[in-house]
Amino acid sequence: MRALLDELEALLRETPSAPALALFDRLRESCARTEAHLIEAGNQLLERDAMQLVEAATRDLVQSERDAFFKTSCDLLCVLDDRLCFTQANPSWQTTLGHDPSRLLGTTLVKLIHPDDLERSHEMAARVMAELRVSEFELRVAASGGDWRWISWTATWDPERQRYFGIGRDVTEQRALAKEVAQAQKLEAIGQLAAGVAHEINTPVQFVGDNLVFITDAWRDTMGYLDALETALGSEQREALQLRAQAIDLDYLKREVPTSLSDGHDGLQRVAELVRALKEFSHQDGGSLEPADVNAIIQRSAVLSRGELKHLAELELRLEDVPRVPCLPNALGQVMLNLLVNAAHAIEERSARQRDCPRRIVVQTRVVGSDLAISVSDTGQGIPPAVQERIFEPFFTTKPMGKGTGQGLSLVRAVITQRHKGRISVESTVGQGTTFTLFIPLLATPGLSEAA
Repeated sequence: MRALLDELEALLRETPSAPALALFDRLRESCARTEAHLIEAGNQLLERDAMQLVEAATRDLVQSERDAFFKTSCDLLCVLDDRLCFTQANPSWQTTLGHDPSRLLGTTLVKLIHPDDLERSHEMAARVMAELRVSEFELRVAASGGDWRWISWTATWDPERQRYFGIGRDVTEQRALAKEVAQAQKLEAIGQLAAGVAHEINTPVQFVGDNLVFITDAWRDTMGYLDALETALGSEQREALQLRAQAIDLDYLKREVPTSLSDGHDGLQRVAELVRALKEFSHQDGGSLEPADVNAIIQRSAVLSRGELKHLAELELRLEDVPRVPCLPNALGQVMLNLLVNAAHAIEERSARQRDCPRRIVVQTRVVGSDLAISVSDTGQGIPPAVQERIFEPFFTTKPMGKGTGQGLSLVRAVITQRHKGRISVESTVGQGTTFTLFIPLLATPGLSEAA
């Protein structure tokens, strides 16, 4: 454009004309203004393009960060439509519950919810949609292996997108821990009550026992006196005394009274043992491991479980001379009680189908390497291999409703593996029996405490 203007100016200079030159100057000014406008418009276009590029890059960055958060979050993230069908699911569904996220798309979450929680799940979905606010609740969701996991949900409804947005966190272990804490508190309260009862029983047991000793000695002295009297009396007096003895059946009394007194002593001894076991069992563990006689702990547990075992199985203790072991005596006593009662129930279930099955529980202690091994063997029904993998899971039980809580073996694992840093092995044959072996280190791990 400038070249054309320069050429035109040259022609006008050759044949000057004032009006033509004035018009030319106006034309040049107009062109200059147009050029300036074009440059400014171009700069604005460049600036706008640059801003759009920055905005696009920012959107891509935000989207990539959102995608990274969605993919790397340990929580269960999902987007559901109004029918509770998956439109998005993050990889944690695979790592936490074993469900392939791609296979979840288009399927309904309802199929994964525990039957007992279905009604509540529909209620919560309706509430979240109606209230349009973030809601929190817990539901059981099926894992791919068939077990149920407690999931704590935080969910909201987006009316514009017509979508539920949910975040789920597996709280199964936390619930189990809370259950254990509640159970421990309950056991502590029962232990305190048992200690008080044992203390109250102990005094009358002692004076009843002392009175039995007195009566036994008095009976023996009385019988000796009667024998001496019979020897010292004349024949007529002796005959009269014998008639009186026959009237009261003295020979029977001589046979039965000592037996009755002996049985009374045995019964009181059992009550004394039970009271002593209750007092020792109710003693609260300290904050750290302390050396204790494991054989004595097992014997106390045997005394306390006698009422549960006596009609179901014969208990045999094979306790070797083992060293004192750093442990939590009360917790270990609870472990032994759980294993003994479980063994008795296993034998009971087998005997219900096989009346002539052996009914025997054997507890053995021995040193194995750097561990003290405690074995509890029973002749019960055994544990199928598929079930063995789950017996230590919280709330898992094969017992009928009301018979078990699924907490016994979970507590055993927690006490042995977490609080004592030991290990547990299980050997079982269906139809023959099961052996649980606890391995407790002979030397305590430095810094190990009850809170471990």
